[in-house]
Amino acid sequence: MSLNRVAPQGVWTSRWTFVAAAAGLAIGLGNFWRFADSAGEYGGGAYLMLYVACVLLFAMPALVAEVVIGSRGRASPPRALHYLALESATTPWWRLFASLACLASLLVLGYLGVIGGWVLAYIPLLARETLTAASVELAAEHLNTLLASPQTMLYWQSLFMAMSACLVSLDMTRLLGRMLRIAVPIMLIMLALAVYCGYRLGDVGAAWQFLFELRPGDLSWQALLAALAQAFFSLSLGLGAMTVFGAYFPDGRSISRQVTAVVVLDLLVAMAAGLAIYALVLDQNIDPGRGAALLFVSLPYAFGNLFFGDIAGALFFALLGLVTLTTAVALMEPAVAALQERLRWRRPLLVLPVAALVWLLGAGCIQAFSAGPALQWLGRNPLEWLDLISANILVPLCALGFALFAGWRMRAEVLRDELHNASDRFFSLWRVLLRYIAPPAILVVLLGGLYQRFWV
Repeated sequence: MSLNRVAPQGVWTSRWTFVAAAAGLAIGLGNFWRFADSAGEYGGGAYLMLYVACVLLFAMPALVAEVVIGSRGRASPPRALHYLALESATTPWWRLFASLACLASLLVLGYLGVIGGWVLAYIPLLARETLTAASVELAAEHLNTLLASPQTMLYWQSLFMAMSACLVSLDMTRLLGRMLRIAVPIMLIMLALAVYCGYRLGDVGAAWQFLFELRPGDLSWQALLAALAQAFFSLSLGLGAMTVFGAYFPDGRSISRQVTAVVVLDLLVAMAAGLAIYALVLDQNIDPGRGAALLFVSLPYAFGNLFFGDIAGALFFALLGLVTLTTAVALMEPAVAALQERLRWRRPLLVLPVAALVWLLGAGCIQAFSAGPALQWLGRNPLEWLDLISANILVPLCALGFALFAGWRMRAEVLRDELHNASDRFFSLWRVLLRYIAPPAILVVLLGGLYQRFWV
């Protein structure tokens, strides 16, 4: 079967555009609050080596597979898998994994929009010097006040979703591609400034020891599970976004090299972000906390007790806002691209209902979250259930489907045609890892995540 080599939405104008778009998706809040926390708890430099091994052995092969599926199919994830199933003479039901991936990306965006609203709310909070010389208790009180006010959270979530919708309404391969080529370097410059701020005003030595000192005695099976999950979620596998970005990949470019650039950039950002955050927080001699407590209590407290901390804090949360916004744009793209192929409407008309659906998901979570135990089911509120269903079930399941399809259903000559710039040794190793290492690792992420959610 001969496939159309022209994507309906066009192709990226340069190789850097793909790297910028994919990095904008991969570099998310997990780089700022999950990687460093796991590194500090599970062995520092020993965990870092374990994490790099997980990336190279299973996450990167699966990521290349998702991009190859998009590059070969030249369509949205569902239609690309449908085309490739016909080309491979296999059942078209494989496209269900792609459709579920589009759904999963919207579900993830539903609660990411809420957290993105929190990030935006902290920019003026820090800029107005509200937390200057504040105590840890006062910093925690500001977060609790925000969480107790559904109207305030809804306002900031609505602003975040409106900004995301406006960006996705632009032509992806031209206008938005150009913006991403500018936004990602700005993001990296702001991160470099944050590292410099941590070096000048914080305790970078303590942060380096916490994150990178070799402590092999802290390694455990729990550390392996954390490294597998971090490698999986950090590269945004199973969401369909990398597949749709692959559909815009220009012919004649090296997929393996561009994906390697994304992986390296993602790792460097995670290391730099951890160094910047923990240099500031550990200098204050407080418990850094984990997750939301780290970003929205410990870090604002640290900025509030620094010279010119109001300016530095506002800029840092602006960086977090930019990071979250680029991720949101990428998560909305698979569903918008699929609808655009099916309905042939103008892009802004398709973005509106998609953004409205995501907004409703987030608004429902905000109302239920504010209601507390009154709206819990089996001990979890709707925000936690949304995270569980999307991140712990649908996303690993879809990533497993993509890996199995590329590894066991696409013919070797078809895969080689897409990876024509790669060496024979790289291609052979990649296909072995994709077939025999990536699927079991993804299953471990799926089952391990469910185990932690229900039994730990």
